Amino acid sequence: MKKQGFAKVRAALKGKGFIFALALSVLAVGASTYYAYNSVMSGFGEGDALDEELFIGVDKNQDDVPKGAPVTTSTTPAPASAVPDETTTPPAEGETESANNFFAARAPRALPVEGEVVWDYSDGELVKSETLNLWQTHDGVDIAAEEGTEVKSAGEGTVLNVWEDALWGICVSVDHGDGYVSSYCGLEISVPVTIGQQVACGDVIGKVGVTNQCECLLPSHLHFEVKKDGSYIDPMIFAEVE
Repeated sequence: MKKQGFAKVRAALKGKGFIFALALSVLAVGASTYYAYNSVMSGFGEGDALDEELFIGVDKNQDDVPKGAPVTTSTTPAPASAVPDETTTPPAEGETESANNFFAARAPRALPVEGEVVWDYSDGELVKSETLNLWQTHDGVDIAAEEGTEVKSAGEGTVLNVWEDALWGICVSVDHGDGYVSSYCGLEISVPVTIGQQVACGDVIGKVGVTNQCECLLPSHLHFEVKKDGSYIDPMIFAEVE
């Protein structure tokens, strides 16, 4: 009987041994997982501390610390096809090149007085002034005319200025548009026009006087000048209408 009871106990323990071993294995795996988890989490904490130690001494205001790439603007030209070719744009119907240059191309013009030219336009060349006894450019033409002869506007326009010059005497200038300005020097003191007044070609703007001191050794005359876009041109060409 004792042997039979011992055998039963032994058999029972033998069956439960497998379960016991399995439980031990589960406990071992759980312990390993817990240990690994703690190791990883502690590692993250150490990494943060390491990062702070590496960058804690950096001064971002130092000149040698990069602040980021500068912003640049592209200078790449647009494709040729994207740029309109203004030279090939046809004019609008009824529009001509002279439409914006009426005075230059079509307006009536004439010499301000009738007479002989006693001193030509020098076109930038130095010529001898008998009155001043020096070499200088002669930027207009001197047209012989008796004192008191009416001086007429060489073209339509607006009286730009009326003034007295120490050398050229009483002067009047007229703005004709398109860059043309004419000037009439050596007039009588009494001038019948005022600044801003509109004049037509042939309107009287003054009379020949004796106020032109820098050319007083010449016969009585009108000194007539013309500028185009601020530069002197030959007044005789100005008076011609093609």
